[in-house]
Amino acid sequence: MEDTEIILDLIDVTAKKDSTPTATDILPFTDATQLKRDDLTVPKYATLEDDFFLLDGSFELFPDNPSDMDFGYWSNMSGADGVFENPPVLEILFTEQHTCAGLTLYFLPDFPDSLNIQWFTLGDALIISKDFQPDVLNYFCDCPVEDFGKIVITFKRTAKPYRYVKLRAIDYGTYLSFSGESVVEAKITEEVDLISNTLSINMANFTLHSPTDDFNLMNPKGKYKLLQQGQKVHIRQSPDTGNIEMGTFRLATWQSADASTGQFTANDSIGELDKTDFKLGQIYVNEPAGNIIDAIMQSAGWVDYTVEDAIRSTPLSGWLPIATHRTALQQVAFAAGAIVDDSRGSTIRIYSQSPTYNHLIPRSRKFSGGSVKLLSYISDVSLTAHNYVLKSEAEQIFQGTLAAGSHEIQFDAACTGLSITGGTITEQHSNYVVVSVETDGEVIVMGRKYEDHPVIYLQTAEKLPAGAARNVIKFENATLASVANALTIAQRLYDYYQLRYQTTAPIILDKERAGEKVALQHSDGTGYTMDVIERMDIDLVGGFVANATLIGNGIDIVLAYYAGEIYAGQDMGVM
Repeated sequence: MEDTEIILDLIDVTAKKDSTPTATDILPFTDATQLKRDDLTVPKYATLEDDFFLLDGSFELFPDNPSDMDFGYWSNMSGADGVFENPPVLEILFTEQHTCAGLTLYFLPDFPDSLNIQWFTLGDALIISKDFQPDVLNYFCDCPVEDFGKIVITFKRTAKPYRYVKLRAIDYGTYLSFSGESVVEAKITEEVDLISNTLSINMANFTLHSPTDDFNLMNPKGKYKLLQQGQKVHIRQSPDTGNIEMGTFRLATWQSADASTGQFTANDSIGELDKTDFKLGQIYVNEPAGNIIDAIMQSAGWVDYTVEDAIRSTPLSGWLPIATHRTALQQVAFAAGAIVDDSRGSTIRIYSQSPTYNHLIPRSRKFSGGSVKLLSYISDVSLTAHNYVLKSEAEQIFQGTLAAGSHEIQFDAACTGLSITGGTITEQHSNYVVVSVETDGEVIVMGRKYEDHPVIYLQTAEKLPAGAARNVIKFENATLASVANALTIAQRLYDYYQLRYQTTAPIILDKERAGEKVALQHSDGTGYTMDVIERMDIDLVGGFVANATLIGNGIDIVLAYYAGEIYAGQDMGVM
């Protein structure tokens, strides 16, 4: 029996980053600002709290020098009745207004008996005050509040005498889980560009039903108005073979179909990289691809990614102009021969194509109605390699009238050796400069530009198939394609376009995902071809069925092995 579970992170995605926690009556070695972190882990330390330190080996001895270690928030100790002589206060200030469904407090290793939370506006006016009695370590303080600018948490009493209140993290919101009949519809599109000419964005579309009117836009106490773009959506499937994580997405759009039904769309992690720009590109000379990827991800504030060692060490030369983080990452992946994918999780994985198949798709998992299409023949791949040379003379890069203040001036080519009249340079980068102007007036920026001297590389078929005409595909804007790697890239592109057999087939999904090679059994059951999944449209509610699009050379794996026609880098699988 298959079941789909969809979990909405009803979290204010900006509140934690904007927060400034401060505390009174805490232990001197602890730091309330650590509550801003998502990765804080605190060992189970032995302390002299009453009836606390069990001699069962589960506790770690308290460190001799606890300063600068991870503890989160630890209050002073409560009294014999669990009441604090001076109730500890945790105050959280914000610079902007926020809205959330309440607070989720992560206590360790036990929870307090009672606490009070006050929400204030940015102007310090009290919005609401509410008492709570936690009964679990991860406790949700249910209290939807809009447009708050300060939170004050007062811990009143511990559940046991002579105890500290220990807090590991705070989430500004909670999680809503939907499964069974609550999931009316759930579809996922997984897609991978095998040559990284673009970075595909996976999508999730789902419809949820609530027995209450939570999705009624007009319900002031409903969850609908607490939804925000960028909130995480976790989707998992539970077929007979076990739980399968189908991906972590970010909420994009939502609408209320009726009072109890909401319709949602969500994008994957790569879609998040498309929302912000990478400005710190520069001229690279034999720079390891991993270093460039790290710079892009750090600029995007993204830490959840992995890079295969072979890709990480690939040297690249060229230029990255100002573009979205997604486009910048695509340029690196294209030049380094990498696939970029985040299917079935939140981690962006950057890796090279596997030499052999990972999964077997027998005829028993295929439905009727599939088809095989022969794609257009590509005889030639034309690749423009870029060679950026620094001009010997400085030239005018910008001239214009600017008002007093700070201004960012972006370049159409990489520049260096900048000078300015009419202002002051406060930041200087290859792709842009920040200038400060004291009074309104004309500003002139001079500098030396890098000039592109392109070279075109052509990878051609030695012999055309009978009746075929030459068909050239061009790649002109790969700014990290250089004379050093152009032949390798052109050959890789040419090999890809020789995979002309495109199969579409509805299959019962198991664990295969887009970007993977699979052994696909022929419809007549006579053999297998090795194909790569480029796209899957997955219906989670309608039987865990995927309409898969695959590409390959159309040659039987066994026959190809004996005939020596296995395509580049491919190994023989066990049939």
